[in-house]
Amino acid sequence: MTEVVTTREAELLRQQNVLARFGERALKSGDLDEILYEACCLAGDALGTDLAKVMELQDDGFNLRIRAGVGWQPGVVGEVTVKVDDGSSEGHALQNGQPVISANIDTEDRFEYAAFIKDAGVKALVNVIIIGRDNDRPYGILQVDSRQPREFSENDINFLRSYANLIAAAVERLRISAEAVRSQASLRQSEQRYRAIVESATDYAIFTLDLNGRISGWNHGAAAVLGWKAAEVLEQPADLIFTPEDRAAGQPEIDMRKALSTGRAADERWYVKRDGTLFWGSGQLTPLFDNGLTGYLKILRDHTEQRVTAERLRASEERFRSLAEGIPQLVWRSRSAGECTWGSPQWIAYTGLSEAQSLDLGWLDALHPDDRVATVAAWAEAETSGAFAVDYRVRRAADGVYRWFQSRATPVCDGVGHIMEWLGTATDIDDQVRIRETLARGREELERLVVARTSDLALALESLRAEAAERGHAEEALCQSQKMEAIGQLTGGIAHDFNNMLQGIAGSVEIARRRIGEARAADAIRFLDTTRAAVDRAAALTHRLLAFARRQRLDPRPVDPDGLVAGMAELIRRTMGPGIRVELNLRDGAWGVLCDPNELESALLNLCINARDAMPEGGKLTIGTDDAHLFAVDIAAQEEATPGEFVAISVADTGEGMPPEVMARVFEPFFTTKPLGQGTGLGLSQVYGFVRQSSGVVQLESTPRQGTTVRLCLPRQDNTAIAAEPAPLPAPEQARLGETVLLVDDEAGVREPASEHLRELGYQVLEAADGFTALHILNSISRLDLLITDVRLPNGMNGRQLAEAVRQQWSGVPVLFITGYAGTTLPSATEVIRKPFDLDAFARRIQSILARTGAPVPETSHVSGANPHRRD
Repeated sequence: MTEVVTTREAELLRQQNVLARFGERALKSGDLDEILYEACCLAGDALGTDLAKVMELQDDGFNLRIRAGVGWQPGVVGEVTVKVDDGSSEGHALQNGQPVISANIDTEDRFEYAAFIKDAGVKALVNVIIIGRDNDRPYGILQVDSRQPREFSENDINFLRSYANLIAAAVERLRISAEAVRSQASLRQSEQRYRAIVESATDYAIFTLDLNGRISGWNHGAAAVLGWKAAEVLEQPADLIFTPEDRAAGQPEIDMRKALSTGRAADERWYVKRDGTLFWGSGQLTPLFDNGLTGYLKILRDHTEQRVTAERLRASEERFRSLAEGIPQLVWRSRSAGECTWGSPQWIAYTGLSEAQSLDLGWLDALHPDDRVATVAAWAEAETSGAFAVDYRVRRAADGVYRWFQSRATPVCDGVGHIMEWLGTATDIDDQVRIRETLARGREELERLVVARTSDLALALESLRAEAAERGHAEEALCQSQKMEAIGQLTGGIAHDFNNMLQGIAGSVEIARRRIGEARAADAIRFLDTTRAAVDRAAALTHRLLAFARRQRLDPRPVDPDGLVAGMAELIRRTMGPGIRVELNLRDGAWGVLCDPNELESALLNLCINARDAMPEGGKLTIGTDDAHLFAVDIAAQEEATPGEFVAISVADTGEGMPPEVMARVFEPFFTTKPLGQGTGLGLSQVYGFVRQSSGVVQLESTPRQGTTVRLCLPRQDNTAIAAEPAPLPAPEQARLGETVLLVDDEAGVREPASEHLRELGYQVLEAADGFTALHILNSISRLDLLITDVRLPNGMNGRQLAEAVRQQWSGVPVLFITGYAGTTLPSATEVIRKPFDLDAFARRIQSILARTGAPVPETSHVSGANPHRRD
């Protein structure tokens, strides 16, 4: 950052030098072409480029001729004419009267660029208008070109505007000088216009000194910057703007002697304003000659803000380096392509690579050869994801050993979001990696011992103890014991509940088969109903698990919490029983919430049932709503939660309460304090998952023997957005004649019942178990109205890839995705139905999609019955 500040200060000083040099040369020369050529050369020097040109607007007003230039091939300057229209950057600048910047002509499509510009390798350019004699008609354009893409800064534009004004003054002076023979008054008018242009440069203090160092001229910019009016300073010594220390040192006289001996005296120092305040000025003093030395020209600009900014940046840089050098991690900075710009002393000491060797992509030499490709790929992904994350092995210079490091980086952006650089660290995780490898080997050995069922029980127990001790040590080092316990509890609970449900399904199906074989269909239906009930329970279990994981597919709608609670009051009172008094404390506010109303009702009822079970001897249940503002400190314990305005729905009981150890685990799946068979342990985890997925916050307060309060805080929304509940959908209708759907699912138990139900409704149904079979079927049919596909398919082609392949052959054909897991990534506005689904609901969804797309109409160029979606 220090180098960036130094470079910016050097650019500003160079630009001020150019203004002074051009002003001096413009006053000396009487040749317009010479002046314009010098203007191009100096403009290139000021902005660090070798290409510049002055384009003169012709009398027809539609063409610009290149009058002068530097860096161009022969045949361009004096010969090439550029047409002025809306499609050119030059025409746009002339029409709008403002500078026009093209930072990268290869990537933007706003303008057309002349062939000679592209042939010269120009990648970026800026157009600034040179004003003319008549404000309605500019003299032309100063165009500065760069062979590299470039963002021209605000300082660059301010400089070019002032520079173009000086060029305009020189052009006007020469024009009037040419008429001096005929009219001396024209010459005076030119000088006045030149002075007016100088006076218009309000960002610069421009004034002249006589041979005694007294002020003889004072522009408006000087009055604006320094505070004195011209009448107050004319004939006064120029040392009034110097600090007492510089006056005592004779600095004004030193500057004049230096300017006279070297041609100019540049300086950066503290100056004094009229009110006595100091400012950091960057200036230049140039001698003026007219048949001998006549005085001096001083150009001065206030750079206090830039100096303060530079000092802050330097201090920030020092703090960053102190921090980076004081932590054990390897710290680095780089450009977006992974090109290193700085490495901390820790990096240099660890890798043995010098700072110069580590620059650009040289740092990759310290990585293990097998890890370099993945590291470069991680940088490519970081361009789109906005985060760099990869693990690689780094060679330690001391002994040549490669150790694993975890490398992470975040971008540093400018005010408009462009990435300027990346800051990153690399942390030694080799010990953790070794522990994980040891743990994995231990688990594999444990599985082998269990499968082999060795007869040497004593040896097996000893091995198990060793493995358990090793695993415990590794898990303690990695802080994973709680996670493993939660996973074990989760899988155990799932297995227990699903085994019960599967047993119910298997037993009911077996009895139903026997009853059908015995021609006792009525009895079979009873057992099939039992099977369906078990399926519904299994679906509810997966729904709860997805809610806990925040992966369930919700249907968020505006909801009035007061109305929802009031509507459930009677149901809650019946559920609580006569021993519990239910009170409502509703705030009757104007705010609603945005959530799935069915899930909110389920969560509220779940909390009330838990409260009832906590008050076996009876008590009071209070359900309330309130507006709440949550600050960051209120939600610090809940990941990804955002502070703001919420509506809080609270459920408070006077029951047994919970001790701290129970509160710490109350939202874990399958954790329950109820007796065996009286609870699944998924209720509160489902509530927590639903609220967090709805961008809300769950707050829990409990005191043993006093009661528990649970608050569901959901982001508030205007109640005016709350709409009435939609009417129930009708039963599915019969298909229109010839409507054809292709159903793709690798599970026959899903595909066959769904296909049979659609055939009952009159659809032509084609079935496939994977994507390749589906594509083979499509080659033999002439009509397709809808593709229905599972998202996850076997044999190397998933549902999304199948849909893309089908649409290449059947353009515009609608697609309905089937999924049992809402976390699958699908395009926005995609039609999706979640497993398990009701067959009638499935049919209604299909009819809704086909009703929007319309019935197919054969194209005249196809055989009868051909689908208009198909591309032959």
